[in-house]
Amino acid sequence: MKRVNNIQLVSSVNFFMNFAIQCSLIFIPLLSAQLGASDFEVGLVGAAYGGSYLLSSLYFGQQSDRRGRIGFVRAGLLLCTITFAAQLLAHHLFTLALIRAGVGLALGVATAALVAYAFESGADMGRFSSCGSLGWIAGALAAAVLKNIQFLFAISSLCCLAGFLLSLLFTPQAGSEPVTENKKTPNLGVVLKRGLPVYLAVFLRHLGATAVWIILPLYFVSLGLDRFWVGVLWGINFAVQFLVMRRLERYNPYVIFAFGQVLSIGVFLAYVLVHQLWLLVIVQVLLGVTWSCLYVGALLIILRSGEEKGTASGIFQATLNLCGAVGPFLGGFIAQGWGYHGVMLFAAALGIVGLMVAVPQTQKHQVA
Repeated sequence: MKRVNNIQLVSSVNFFMNFAIQCSLIFIPLLSAQLGASDFEVGLVGAAYGGSYLLSSLYFGQQSDRRGRIGFVRAGLLLCTITFAAQLLAHHLFTLALIRAGVGLALGVATAALVAYAFESGADMGRFSSCGSLGWIAGALAAAVLKNIQFLFAISSLCCLAGFLLSLLFTPQAGSEPVTENKKTPNLGVVLKRGLPVYLAVFLRHLGATAVWIILPLYFVSLGLDRFWVGVLWGINFAVQFLVMRRLERYNPYVIFAFGQVLSIGVFLAYVLVHQLWLLVIVQVLLGVTWSCLYVGALLIILRSGEEKGTASGIFQATLNLCGAVGPFLGGFIAQGWGYHGVMLFAAALGIVGLMVAVPQTQKHQVA
């Protein structure tokens, strides 16, 4: 019973943390523009968040392998409570960029340790990940209903506070307890080299994806869709993720990871070819399946690859954040010169390269 409760707790914390992230994330570009930011400066605010999240995930994921998980989860959530609330004080562009960098740092303290702790608690990582997608759905709905940026910042802080209070009920698992001072800090290079094919494949695909996401709402509008349908199409992706992720852990992670790579290429090409609303709905459903397979498959592979689960999770989160920082710049640059279709073809090409990395690993680990 204690184990079941612990799994429920860690999944609830994942929900609240992702709820908080999405609540704040949606309107940050709008707030930046209100504070006088140019399009380039809006990108810099996003880069401040993504860059600090990247570095923090790497460092604190590594430290959680040495010092234990629970302390970093609690400290990160408490810092998130403070930094999300501090967004209420962002009345100047520089202040906003500084605070968003603080938010990224705080999330990096908690995220890698939370993923590693969930795995060591015996959580189904597909179900655990689906709670994150559910948090994104809830955050997007809250943003759509409330629309007030200040309210959303306050809700983000309260969600992190709720997550922190729940984390106080966490019970130690093997690998999550504080360890001896003589324990060596895991070698980042060794862990990176061991999982390099997975990290590289994820990086290539997600770099293309983040380039597409920055222009996709504009592309939908160019097809004649209004904001309501843009929101619906966006929400379909998250809803499918929530449903599909919960059913993936039973399968060979290498197979579902490679399948996600293949389907991803098809989705990006479909955006170029499909113009009708009902077909776009189908593409968004496939998109949700794609990311579910890629994310859960990659997560299971890296967490099962060695003892340094916090370090591996930190590298994984850093990979996603690097894409989040670089991809939007590439998307805007390519769209400026080659249009929206150029961005989607670029993403498909990166997906093909990623598939070439992923398939050999699948063949190597194929279960007969």
